[in-house]
Amino acid sequence: MFYILYSAFFSATPPLFILFVYNNMKKREIYNAGYAFLIVFLVYLVYYLYETNETVEQSIQTRTLDKDGFCVLQNSIYTTTTDFPCSSLREDALRRLPSGYTFVDYVYKIQNVALSTFHRDVTSSKNIYKTAHPVYTLILYKSGGDLLSVCPGSNKSYPFVWSNIVNISGEPGTAFLFDCDLLHAGCTNQCQKRDVIQYKICHVDDLDKLPHLQGVRANKTDVCEITTKGKIMRKLSYLFEFPINYIFYPLMIKRENSDSIIGKIQSYIPIQYYNNV
Repeated sequence: MFYILYSAFFSATPPLFILFVYNNMKKREIYNAGYAFLIVFLVYLVYYLYETNETVEQSIQTRTLDKDGFCVLQNSIYTTTTDFPCSSLREDALRRLPSGYTFVDYVYKIQNVALSTFHRDVTSSKNIYKTAHPVYTLILYKSGGDLLSVCPGSNKSYPFVWSNIVNISGEPGTAFLFDCDLLHAGCTNQCQKRDVIQYKICHVDDLDKLPHLQGVRANKTDVCEITTKGKIMRKLSYLFEFPINYIFYPLMIKRENSDSIIGKIQSYIPIQYYNNV
């Protein structure tokens, strides 16, 4: 009996030892993989949370529609605009675009507050509405300070973003012309005075694909607040822009009844800043 037990124990020891070593190696591999993932994640956060600042003068000299998806115009005469763009702004904007582009019958004013979460203009996106040509947004700032945050070239990497945030500041009379698929956000400007008018420009061949933009007259005014929650939401909207702007964009295009499930979800989205609510 002793011999049988002795033989069974020592015959089983090598496999048990091998299993023990194997399990330890697997645990070590899992730990190493976890550490590697953590390091990659931290590098990702450091890279994507890094923001740079730029003046309008710098943007005018270095930024182009072809390379960056946006360009900047500046002229104090632009501030004479009340509703439709003044002739100087209209001509300067269309001069930057190929022939065939025209202003849509669309005027959207925002005062005192900003849509400070990152977004693409999903209600006029070439990728969503399948237009033959890019659609552009023109934003006129009649007030100065911290104006607009953009992710250069993000219109070309749609639905992803590989570029960092660039915050642009300038004087009254600054206008941004950008591809509607460019990821961007309004700067909070430390809750200083804000007077903004937004326009849409599309190719005449695509007017029939954007009927919901025609005749829009929107005016948004609210009380500006800078909160920790708002700062967190701004960062998260940048880090998770893919699911927000590519998967859940229908939630931002049409407002549903507030009593419905979708309506309740929409209550967490700043949908009131979109033109067709």
